[in-house]
Amino acid sequence: MDRRPLFLGLVFLSLLANAGAVGVSVVPQPLNVVLGKTTLEVSHLFNFTAADSHSNTLKMAFERYLGLIFSHSNSRDPDVQKMLSVMTVTIDSEDESLQLETDESYRLEISAFPPSAHLQGATVYGALRGLETFSQLVTYNFLSGKYQIQNASLSIHDKPRFPHRGLMIDTSRHFEPIMTIRKIIDSMSYAKLNVLHWHVVDSQSFPMQSLSYPKLWNGAYTRQERYTVDDARGIVEYARQRGIRVLAEFDMPGHAASWCVGYPEICPAPDCTQPLNPAANETFNLIEGLLKELSGVFVDDFIHLGGDEVRTSCWNKSHQIQAWLKQHNFTMDDAYMYFVKRAHTIAQGVKKTPVNWEEVSTISPCD
Repeated sequence: MDRRPLFLGLVFLSLLANAGAVGVSVVPQPLNVVLGKTTLEVSHLFNFTAADSHSNTLKMAFERYLGLIFSHSNSRDPDVQKMLSVMTVTIDSEDESLQLETDESYRLEISAFPPSAHLQGATVYGALRGLETFSQLVTYNFLSGKYQIQNASLSIHDKPRFPHRGLMIDTSRHFEPIMTIRKIIDSMSYAKLNVLHWHVVDSQSFPMQSLSYPKLWNGAYTRQERYTVDDARGIVEYARQRGIRVLAEFDMPGHAASWCVGYPEICPAPDCTQPLNPAANETFNLIEGLLKELSGVFVDDFIHLGGDEVRTSCWNKSHQIQAWLKQHNFTMDDAYMYFVKRAHTIAQGVKKTPVNWEEVSTISPCD
């Protein structure tokens, strides 16, 4: 098939290099491949059929992949009986929840004599990976004007080597329109990546709407460079339909100056805005309200709370924070870990598993 434009060029090229080792151009290299020696022609009337499944996710994927695979006009099928005209798709589990432990394995069997194809996915997301593999196997022969599959009959058994295969985007430092994010998600699905790590906010801007704390997105670059709650919910669903989880990141207590535009009371001082104020209950009330609200939008089990590059010099400039440190006999490291642990407790309270950058495990905030 024609390869769609990919935004993941370096990833694609590195995976393609590995794919060549098994003699089949599939990205990434499948776990197990058995190849034949026949070129199997594929009818332009080809279709997918779902056996014993009523999954809308699967039906939408069929429509997408028919458009991706058969992009050239062709009505020259002299002997349809000798061509592959249908692939039966079955899934073992109808559970469409998508989390870290979701099974993405699949088996793809394509026979040349007689022409037939069967894809079996452990889940609908395993079937999606198999559909992507099938799309890469079908190519268009410009000399004969026909679609074909090389190396039939063939058998592929595949499952991911890593359960987390991610790409991060940062919409705080560089705002991305919704259509661009969708194109990134499409590109990820072509490389079988399965986690969009969405670094939503940072010091530079806070583009995400909060209905509980509506002044937070006062920290956006402009009024046009924002995401509504429904925008975020739509991105999460668009990604899920392609087997991609969205891991949202709200970095704290550092990288949070944009929070102070709307709510300066959670920051150390007007001229020294980060890290967030660990001595103010208002800080943790806001974090709790925000995570509680957005936990229903970002439905993944995990949420990223940053925790990196925390420069604590601003805490020295606040009399309130200094008095609080003295009251609790805290060092700067102690205060940092107090913040991290309290944020973890809040995340766990809304049934999220918190994720942080490595600085949290080394307990070494920057001075």
